[in-house]
Amino acid sequence: MSDNPFHEAVEALRALGLYVEPTGEDLSLWLVNGEEMTDAGLMKLAALLGLVSGSAKIQ
Repeated sequence: MSDNPFHEAVEALRALGLYVEPTGEDLSLWLVNGEEMTDAGLMKLAALLGLVSGSAKIQ
């Protein structure tokens, strides 16, 4: 596992069977099962699913 929290979140989401890829050269945007989201949204999703530690509070 990496020290990078985004890498950890991506790998955990992929382990659930989700398609997770950066949208291009902008690594702050992600495509998750056809839905575009920011890196903050990616982390929130992973936290809500209990895959990474952190706040699951939606703002």
